[in-house]
Amino acid sequence: MSSLFSQPAPKSSIFGNPGNQSTATSSSQPQQSQTSGISSLFANLQTQPSSQPAQDSLFPSLGTSQPSQSGQTGLFQNLNSSQPQQQTSSLFGQRQPATSQPAASSLFAPQATTGALGASQPSQAQTIENGQQPPAPPRLSQPAYFDSLLEKGKKRARDADGGTSFNELPGLQLGLSDIARRVREIGGVGSQLPAGRAADSKAHYLLAASGVNLGTTRRDLDALKVPTASTAAINVPLEWDPDTNRYMDQMQQQSTLKMIAEGIERAHRNFDAYLDENIDINWEAQRRRIYEHFGLASNVSERADAASQISTGVRGSFGRSTRRGQTTNGDQSKQSMLGRSIFGQSSLQKSVIGTPNTSIKTASLFADVEDRSGQGAISDDRFSRDKQTKFAEKVQVLNRARLQEKPHPILHEFKEVQIQPGGESPSQLIDAYRALIDIVREPLNPQNVNQTDVPKQRQFLNDYLDETPNSARQVEIRKRILDGSRRSLEQQFFEGVESLINRNAREANLGGVPTATNKIRAYIRVRDVRKDLKPDELELQKIHDIEPLWAVVYFLLRCGLVQDAADYVREHAAPFRAIERNFVTYIMSYAKDKDRRLPRDLQDRINTEYQHKARMAPENSLDPYKMACYKIIGRCELTKRTIEGINQSSNDWLWLQFCLAREVNRVEEVAGDVFGLEEIRESVSEIGQRHYQKGQEGLGGYGTYFHLLILAGMFEQAISYLYPYTYVAAVHFAIALDYYGLLRVSDQPGAETDLLTYNTKDLPQISFGRMLGYYTRDFRTSNLDAAVDYLVLICLNIDLPGAAGKAQASLCHEALRELVLESREFAQLLGDIHKDGTRLKGTIEQRLDLIGLSDQEMFLKTVTVQAASVADDNGRTTDAVLLYHLAEDYDNVIVIVNRALSDSLAVSLSEPEPQLSPLKPRQQQQGQGGQQQQEPSPNSSFSLTAVSEPSTLARNMISLYDSNPLYLARIRPQNRQTCGILLRLSTVKSHIQSQNWAAALDTIAGTNLLPLAAHGSIPAIRAHAATTNQLPQEVKRNLGNLLLWCIMAVGGQREVLQAQKGGYEDQGREGVREELKGVGRDLMCFAGLVRYRLERGVWEAVVKAGGDVGGY
Repeated sequence: MSSLFSQPAPKSSIFGNPGNQSTATSSSQPQQSQTSGISSLFANLQTQPSSQPAQDSLFPSLGTSQPSQSGQTGLFQNLNSSQPQQQTSSLFGQRQPATSQPAASSLFAPQATTGALGASQPSQAQTIENGQQPPAPPRLSQPAYFDSLLEKGKKRARDADGGTSFNELPGLQLGLSDIARRVREIGGVGSQLPAGRAADSKAHYLLAASGVNLGTTRRDLDALKVPTASTAAINVPLEWDPDTNRYMDQMQQQSTLKMIAEGIERAHRNFDAYLDENIDINWEAQRRRIYEHFGLASNVSERADAASQISTGVRGSFGRSTRRGQTTNGDQSKQSMLGRSIFGQSSLQKSVIGTPNTSIKTASLFADVEDRSGQGAISDDRFSRDKQTKFAEKVQVLNRARLQEKPHPILHEFKEVQIQPGGESPSQLIDAYRALIDIVREPLNPQNVNQTDVPKQRQFLNDYLDETPNSARQVEIRKRILDGSRRSLEQQFFEGVESLINRNAREANLGGVPTATNKIRAYIRVRDVRKDLKPDELELQKIHDIEPLWAVVYFLLRCGLVQDAADYVREHAAPFRAIERNFVTYIMSYAKDKDRRLPRDLQDRINTEYQHKARMAPENSLDPYKMACYKIIGRCELTKRTIEGINQSSNDWLWLQFCLAREVNRVEEVAGDVFGLEEIRESVSEIGQRHYQKGQEGLGGYGTYFHLLILAGMFEQAISYLYPYTYVAAVHFAIALDYYGLLRVSDQPGAETDLLTYNTKDLPQISFGRMLGYYTRDFRTSNLDAAVDYLVLICLNIDLPGAAGKAQASLCHEALRELVLESREFAQLLGDIHKDGTRLKGTIEQRLDLIGLSDQEMFLKTVTVQAASVADDNGRTTDAVLLYHLAEDYDNVIVIVNRALSDSLAVSLSEPEPQLSPLKPRQQQQGQGGQQQQEPSPNSSFSLTAVSEPSTLARNMISLYDSNPLYLARIRPQNRQTCGILLRLSTVKSHIQSQNWAAALDTIAGTNLLPLAAHGSIPAIRAHAATTNQLPQEVKRNLGNLLLWCIMAVGGQREVLQAQKGGYEDQGREGVREELKGVGRDLMCFAGLVRYRLERGVWEAVVKAGGDVGGY
């Protein structure tokens, strides 16, 4: 018979064939093994394979010893593995060497190796398939271990019922039942875990490995919970208390709590409405912009359209507001009209035009622009201010031409201002204007030139903004830049040739007909006399030992006179053929081709000749001008784009780069012949990184590198580089470039802080709108018209494709709105309306066509209404009244007037009446021709709103609207009646302050707000009290003050009648006094009925005044 704790008998068992030196089911013996350490949840349960045959058993496969494969994974990996092991892996990270001494073979016996969970389990699992029995090692009994094991079992039972350390127990202390429970928990089959315990602890380890403190994070998240106000105490019904005073106190307390709760709820609603109205960010547009940034725009539009079709507005989604979806269509249209942010721009964004403070450098407003005032920047002196004024005049002329849709030579106009003396502007800025003129091919007088050859506004937009490098548009614009820059350098050099000849007329010895060839001959003579034509050790090839023929050809090519050079070679064909017989053919073919390229056969021949001469000729035997002509005509050795033996300036080197560059189809071109504008730009960028970094100006100052950038067509980098040195010049270069569509402007949120940014394809872009807005800081306080002229230029980019054009228009409208609110020159900027309805257009309205607004209605909704809304939110009542009036929103005018009048009435008699901020007086503006514009008529809306008293403002506006039925038709009757009541209350207050008691009582009786004619009738008093809930809020909030004034008037009139005693009218006066006393009682009764609707402190004042007049 088998014993539980002893060696089993050799007989059949339910778990196999115990006995015969085999391990029984109730005992386990890990064998001495030499296995390599493999870690798992139940690692290192290993026994040696048994060679004994299997015996009959209920489970014949139990006891089979299967060798474990290395790398095997699983929950019970390496269980009873027969692999040899050197060390065992512990659950706690320790490794213990395996001993050769056999361990105890009991189910409850401790293991000699405490390596991993389950190390004490039997090894029958390895003998299941083969039915073999492992040999039984000698037994070691440890009865003292059972007591500690029992205590640990009890502890596990307590922890399993909800303890916190159950999952943290070491693996060696888990038995079979514990293992089964853990398996069920991991597999999701077991019962639910107790509350407060995590279902899976893997997330804790992952977060902890990432440095997340779970406890601290949990506390922070719990702290974010918004406490909800409990209304249980407010809605508890009152219990009847026989003590009337106590019951009334309870009722008053509950009423107070209800009013507080209603006030908080109303504040929440008002705050939500304010957010809806003022922070109307178009999240859908923002979402699409984010996806476009990461190149996912193709699928986003389809998903957005599908989402817009199925969205009901109640369920929120990314880019959609839940609260927005709950509004009606009418509310949405009203909010979209009154919202101060359009096309996804929030009113809380950074200001577009900045703060008008000339003491702060404009360049410092951009985060990526350094202050380089100490490195050659133009100071804020008289010259720069004069130049700003002249530039403003040119911009005004430009806008006038745009309104007339006529071409305008803006580059010539700006160059004329830049040429004027004064300041420290480098001469390279003028050269940059000349380069742009050659690139654009802008004529000085467009009216005298064929209109088809005159560049139009935004003509090069599509070509320049094409982002495909090898497209036909990009190739065309790069050709234009190459040709224009080369032509500019050639003209500049020819002007230098003429200047040198004029300064050295005797050495030049020009004589004869001053043709271009003769001028080059004279120029060579001057250079030869000055000993800078060639190095001393070289000899130039000459005709009849007089004229260096190769030098003449080179300088003709340098001046861009290719045809003159070909004619010169043709005239001297014999000498040229004697020296180089093929050169005549080369230059003739070069001059005939419009792209200045040789055919392939001639190209190969001239390259061969050039390479042969450069390698085989003896030293100092070649004419450097001859090699230069070969290099220019044949584009030879493009890897070495310099000319040796000739004195060259930076412009000469730059001209050579543009002369060798060609824009061709790079797919069809030979790899060695590919050299275009992109390679020039790389060279210019490398020069800038080496010599013109931060804090360096390089050779020739900042103007030289700016000129290089313009010639290379790197317009955005040029503007960004020039801006810290002279922002005045940078702004006007940007205006000229943007006028022709040669500037890539930014529409990203990052452009709020940076001047130069890059789009998703790494193309540079300039924050054009904000640059113009910041520029107006210097003069918009004194010259609003000039500021408007600059700001409307932002809408030059309204023709950009997609949402970019709308964003630029929105930026322009935002800048104009900020200018209107900052200057408060509403009549000058927005216009005025006279009493007869005649409208006087303002500066902005005169430029509607330039800001993308087709008619007056769009202008009113886009600019005026938004400005009025901001002024109203900021508490500028007079500004808001005038702006809403100019926007023809007369109902809102009355609403604002009612609110201001109600606020003034709420002030007690002992305090001074609040005053409104009056409008700025209109300044006399200089019109065209130096004539002053006339002042507005006294009946204009501007004059009517230029007051400081709310009552006067209300009377002015009501009188204006009453005189015109068209105005009254747009005002709701309720608002009109409310304004009339408030005006009467204002009259009552003025009577009370002047102690005109009788007039005050008569006016109050006309309002029918108080029961002055109740004559003690309680139902009549109750009826008046019931109607107070139907009063407008502006009137209701002043009902307490009106009640107090009425009681004061009753008391004051009774005192007046008391002082007039004597004479035959005493009986009549006494009757009036008694009637007034009855009125006082009625008022006290009325006050008791509306006691809890009065403002704080009004009830006490009413009780005191009622006692004085005998109301009770």
